[in-house]
Amino acid sequence: MAEFNRRMSHLVIMALFLVLLAPGMGRASWNVSIDGDARYRFTEREEPEADINIVGASARKTFSDSRGDRFTLFGLVEAEDNFSEVMLHEAYGQYKGPMGAWNVTVGRYTLPWGLLSGFSTSRLLYDMPQDALLGMDVDSGVMVSGVSGAFDYAVSLSQGYGAHYTPDADGHGLGIARIGFVPGYTEEITLGLSAAWGRSVTAHAEDRDMAVSRALAGVDATLYLGRWLARIEVSAGRVDDRAMTAGFAALDYALLPRLDLNLAGNVRWHGSEYEDEWFVGFTGKPPWFTIRGGYTYAPNSASEHEVSFQLYRLFSFDF
Repeated sequence: MAEFNRRMSHLVIMALFLVLLAPGMGRASWNVSIDGDARYRFTEREEPEADINIVGASARKTFSDSRGDRFTLFGLVEAEDNFSEVMLHEAYGQYKGPMGAWNVTVGRYTLPWGLLSGFSTSRLLYDMPQDALLGMDVDSGVMVSGVSGAFDYAVSLSQGYGAHYTPDADGHGLGIARIGFVPGYTEEITLGLSAAWGRSVTAHAEDRDMAVSRALAGVDATLYLGRWLARIEVSAGRVDDRAMTAGFAALDYALLPRLDLNLAGNVRWHGSEYEDEWFVGFTGKPPWFTIRGGYTYAPNSASEHEVSFQLYRLFSFDF
């Protein structure tokens, strides 16, 4: 596995270099985005805290020919916790096949597991269970994905280190596959089936050489029902040789054109351990920024009750 990780790192560098030199690409376009996430939170046991949670900057360069987009380069740098940590969160090159039937992605990308394929809580006030299930939401590796009619698919083989990988360490490697289905023509319902097997680090582990085994399966669904938007994910399997079951659900209701109500729940059983979190809040969308607020009840954490507010702003430019 150590040899695989070293070869994977070399392959990522070579792939990005070749895409930069991509011959025959008649046109190229850029998208640059910058976003900021500032938060204020207080609990019953701690002093109120205000911080810059995340500042992100991303760049996407797309090369096209007469038949459409062919190569894409993408990079995302994030600064977290009042700029105390800066890391390259994503960096990949993608070659697009004909009509999206197949695409090859090499680098560090979002893993094709469950709702992660089209949804992330990294800029929201509540979490999904991916850290507990996979240990991460992004990893470095190779992914083949595509769309065929009402079906989409993705198969990923990655290192299992997340955004802080150590290519020389042994015993890691994570395989993930997902197939999605959109019934009918209105695209109001999206269904997915995922599976993961291998070894990866535990979330936020200080010792990045420590990996745990994972064998998991999950189902997910996204439903657009008028003013309602529902997301559901249920997973089960074994993590670190112990049974794990996890469930997540989020519900958004468009109360007004610029005001949504939000509900979310997150439950996990890992062996004899049980954790749950519940969130109720709102999202306001005035012209220049997004404001979110809410209450989180987590009876298994050190602070059961938390009230938080967020100011979020995204700038995006195409040229």
